[in-house]
Amino acid sequence: MYVKVAIPRPIDAFFDYEYDETALGEIQAGQLVSVPFGRVKLNAVVVEVSSEVPVLPEGVKIKSVFEKISDEFSITPDIEKLCRFGSEYYQYPIGEAYFAAMPPKPEKILSTRGPGTRSVGEASSRQLNDEQSQVLSVLIDRTREKPDSVFLLEGVTGSGKTEVYIEFAKKILEQGRGVLILVPEIALTSQLKDRFERALGEPIALWHSALADGLRQTQWRKVKNGEIRIVVGARSAIFAPFRDLGLIVVDEEHDQTYKQEDRFRYQARDLALYRAKLLAIPVVLGSATPSLESLQRVSEGKISHLSLKNRYSTKPLPEIELISLVDEPLVIQSEIKTPIAEKTVREMQAAIDRGEQVMVFLNRRGFSQFILCRDCGWVKKCSQCSISMTHYQRKNELRCHVCGLKSQVPSECEECRSYELIGMGSGTESLEDELRLLLNNAKILRLDRDQITSQKRLEETLDQFRNLEANVLLGTQMLVKGHDFPRVTCVVVMMADMLLKWPDFRAAERAYQTLVQVSGRAGRADLPGRVLIQGYDLEHPVIELVSGNADSETAAEKKDRFVESELELRKLLFYPPFSRLVRYRFEHPDAAELKRLTENLAEGLTQVLRADSGDSTEGRVMGPSEALLFRANNRYRYDLYFKAPSAEALFRVSRWMKKMAAARELDLIVDVDPYSS
Repeated sequence: MYVKVAIPRPIDAFFDYEYDETALGEIQAGQLVSVPFGRVKLNAVVVEVSSEVPVLPEGVKIKSVFEKISDEFSITPDIEKLCRFGSEYYQYPIGEAYFAAMPPKPEKILSTRGPGTRSVGEASSRQLNDEQSQVLSVLIDRTREKPDSVFLLEGVTGSGKTEVYIEFAKKILEQGRGVLILVPEIALTSQLKDRFERALGEPIALWHSALADGLRQTQWRKVKNGEIRIVVGARSAIFAPFRDLGLIVVDEEHDQTYKQEDRFRYQARDLALYRAKLLAIPVVLGSATPSLESLQRVSEGKISHLSLKNRYSTKPLPEIELISLVDEPLVIQSEIKTPIAEKTVREMQAAIDRGEQVMVFLNRRGFSQFILCRDCGWVKKCSQCSISMTHYQRKNELRCHVCGLKSQVPSECEECRSYELIGMGSGTESLEDELRLLLNNAKILRLDRDQITSQKRLEETLDQFRNLEANVLLGTQMLVKGHDFPRVTCVVVMMADMLLKWPDFRAAERAYQTLVQVSGRAGRADLPGRVLIQGYDLEHPVIELVSGNADSETAAEKKDRFVESELELRKLLFYPPFSRLVRYRFEHPDAAELKRLTENLAEGLTQVLRADSGDSTEGRVMGPSEALLFRANNRYRYDLYFKAPSAEALFRVSRWMKKMAAARELDLIVDVDPYSS
């Protein structure tokens, strides 16, 4: 017998092997086998079994399968189709796509460290309010009529979207089917798992990359054999091998972290829609700030739009105040690097004095953004990347946020030998020290990637704040996502206008989503909330929109106008959701040669498109141009963007581009629907 297999290597091809059915037993598509590949032994996924001898190139002798790996790790049919679709759409080698869906080290059963599946109590219920009950009724009725319905549940922060997910999940579980809950951050998985376990009375599998290999493998097997029917996880959970999946929920569907930024660059939300369509099951996309892609699908009639307009607690949304760093008096002290208004400090202190909690958002890490020479203007840059190195005072080091290179802080300027070196700009590390100086009785915790180095550290930090062991939580984007702390009444956004300075067509949308989400952390229980948004340029439409009274008719109309104007602009410029955007990133050690080769490729692509369409390709090909980060890890980078009118055009152009880049020995990264520059 013969098998065609996919191997975990960056190769767009399958490979043929023979096997002895008498010795190895029956082999089926989806199973794992061990095969020789070159001089190494690899695990491979079987994609086809046949008794016909494969046609091989002249002089090539077929090799034999070494062994069959446990049936427990076979890939399910719907996951196999999902990987094939993901491989084609995101232009990623098929073998590596399959293995992105596999558990770690499947060649052997790993032991599970720590506690196994714990017993849970009886399912509990929480009374839904009228608004939630109406939404749940629509979900149930429309799914009964059309099982593969897609819903966008738009609810203000604190409106109780999770309670709706739970009650809808109960209906699916009563049918004997499984439930997948996707969340954007690993930080949210544990608290949501506990909440679902209490409400549903069933064990739940956590699913994310930070889990130990043994636990990941054990939960993979338990989900596959139906022992666990509910999974709460980050984006990789979209590949969980359910026996009978009945519902997918994508919470905070707008969040950009659903897009994988390296290797297999898939968008988990969009793969969720594809998997649900395959299985004819419902999908619920939830958000307080839906993506423009989802809102456009609503307008096209592809998604049903449901709304929760009020907070569950019936308390009003937090009062939002804009604080101009131009007009308001600032704290003037030699130790203070971060621009902070005196009024902001007074408001934070008042909340602490009342025994309440404060959250502070600053989207910059480190102590100083860079080290500058006062005499000649020299800035210390990374030797491998075209970016300045961030200063970390506590470790007395400079660090590159791209390649991770570290070095000691220089004692003198490398250009003029001056000793007049100063740190410019601020980050969460310096702001933590500054808040200790400015606030009395402040107990501060920091939530950023420098401070949170493990899942355990993350959970400990969140538990400390939840248990009132600290009254100030300072952080970056990790702070924004879905946290629920009843005693938080004051939220401060530092340098809000910096969110709008990023060179990205999604900048306004992202800034709006971030500001609304972080503002929603305030006043979620019985205590009223207050949000202070600081900045130098506060007249931007996005900031004015967020600062309005969010439960008034005027605010709703302003939001609708913002969405409409953003969509009109994207349609005019042929950006998503009105096109399929793909970025071709070329890398080469020689900058001049890279420029020449990419310009040659861009000209060739334009000619190919003109020959295909018979008219101008204006508005479809952009570049090539230097990447925003031109040099990384001692390699130069150029970007070429293509706005494809259809998926077919995207596939055709990408195949051509990969072929041409390979012929020129150019390293190429294809990023479909890119979310970062």
